[in-house]
Order: sequence, then C-alpha cells, then structure tokens
Amino acid sequence: MPHPTLSGIRPLGMGDAFVAVVDDRNALYYNPAGLTRLGRAHLSGLGVHGGVDDEFLGVVEFIRDNEDAFADFENVDSAFLDEVTRYDDKWVGADAAAYVDFTKPSLGFGVYSVGRGQIKVDRGVYEPRVIARVIDDIVAVAAGAMDLDRADLRVGAAVKAIWRRQFDRALTAREVADFDTATLTDRLSGAEPGFAMDLGVLWAPDASPFSAGLVLRDAAGTIGGESVGAAFDVGGAWRPVDRITLAADVKDISGADGRFGSKINLGAEVRAPVVSFRAGLHQGYPALGLSLGFPVLSLDYAFYGRELGELPGAESQYLHAMEARLGF
Repeated sequence: MPHPTLSGIRPLGMGDAFVAVVDDRNALYYNPAGLTRLGRAHLSGLGVHGGVDDEFLGVVEFIRDNEDAFADFENVDSAFLDEVTRYDDKWVGADAAAYVDFTKPSLGFGVYSVGRGQIKVDRGVYEPRVIARVIDDIVAVAAGAMDLDRADLRVGAAVKAIWRRQFDRALTAREVADFDTATLTDRLSGAEPGFAMDLGVLWAPDASPFSAGLVLRDAAGTIGGESVGAAFDVGGAWRPVDRITLAADVKDISGADGRFGSKINLGAEVRAPVVSFRAGLHQGYPALGLSLGFPVLSLDYAFYGRELGELPGAESQYLHAMEARLGF
C-alpha cells in the first residue's frame, strides 16, 4: 500500500536525500527530529506543486483521439495496433499536491493533499485495455521534537490522521469508449480513514559538518483497516562549507522486496541568498533542482526520475515538478 507522504520540491531536486538534512519546513514530513534545527517560526501557505512525466499527455491524447477505434476494436486497422504497441504495458502518471503548514523550533503542524494518477495501455491478447489507478490522500499532521542534551541526539514524532480515496480499475476497449468520468467521481466520493506515526532520530553536533538521521515511517499505520506497513529510512549529510550540502539516504531498509538499488538516493545542494542549485540520483535516476527565494515568495523546480518496476532500470518514469510557496 502506498505511504501517505508529501515530497518536497527542494528534497526531490537533491534526489530526495533529506533524512539527515532536515533544516527547513520539510522536516515535518521527512524527519520530525529536524524541527529542533529550525531557527524561527515559518508559515507556508498556498504551497502547491505538480509533476507530470514526459509521456503522460501523449498517452491521454492517444486514448482520446482513438475512442472510435476502441469502441469498434474488431474492425480496426494495423496502424492502430502499431500505435497501441508503442504505449503497451508502460505506466505513465501525474502527481499533484497542495499544503499549508506552520513550523517553529521543535514544533510543526500541517495539512496536505496528495493526488497520484497512473494509466497504462495493455494491448492484451484479444483486445487492448486501459488500466487506471488514482489515489488521493488528505492528511493532517502534528509533530514535536526535542534535544536530548546528550550525545548530540535529537528526537521527534509526528502523528498523522489520514483520509484516502482511491480508484483502481482495468477497462476493456469497449469500456474505454463508453467511460463516464462520473464513474471516477463516484468511486472517489467516499474516503477511508487512517492513522500513522513517524518517529525520528537525528544526530547533529553543532560543531560538526556531519549529521545522520533515522526515521520509522508510518509506524502502526492503517488505512481503512488495512496496514500501511512501517518503513525504516536512514540518511547522512555532510556540509564541507556553509552553503554546500552533500547527502545520501536509503529508503525502507527493512523492506524485503529485492529492490535495494531503487532505495538509494544521493543529492547535493549549493545555496545562495536568492538562487540555489541542486542535483542528485533518485532511485538510480538523475535529479535536478532550482530555487528562487524572495522575502515572501519562493519558486522551486525539480526534474527527477523514479522506478516503477520491480528491479532498478526495469521501468523508469521522469517527472517535472514545480512549486510556488508563500512563507513568512
């Protein structure tokens, strides 16, 4: 079951390696122990971002332009079959998120919504199908953190209340032609409630350029009575100079799905007063990021790849994501 998480555009530009960095409002979502590193109160409102992979719009346009061929599949020509083969068995998708949060030293609150949509065309043996998956999460989170005053350790916890709506269906060719968007709306009208907790530890000596973090994500997490499944994330960061950060994370180290290569994230960031640049590797795929920061308005962009298949390199997906954020 997918974890109800909010990915930040700044972390994604660094390959999503952020468990030990956590020096801004993203600590609320990546490692609550990092809230102890915040220097002041911060209110982020109207935070929105979206991501779409390179081929998503092409697949949607293909399905829309070929509704007649799907409806009368028995009489289609070879050109249509060749076009179906081009998109056969490859997931494409789009993400969108919106949030508002308040963070201050050792404390944070937030509400966010994350929607994920994926579709793929399956040519099949007798007739093609379109497989659609949509998940929409609304999550309220409250977190607190404290410095243990020993061994340079900080700890934190975040409690999440979750409401999930989802749609997962395989449509035959004829169903694609007759599909009514009201069906999707009806299936997404009811939400399944859930609960989860994140527990974080951060080792961050004030006089050291090194830091390390450990997070137990979605401990005791359930949605609609079904377990989300807890995950351990670990990470390390190094700041050789004040405005440069290097980071590495391993996500879900306790998972036994055999995808270790897809769990490794690496990132780097060079920060300046107005412009910041980022780069990294996310699940083995490249990531790039850019930020423009002004006193009230911040603009962030990230380009990154991720793995959809069972093994690294099996089925890649590249996305562009942008975020506009008001903060005080």
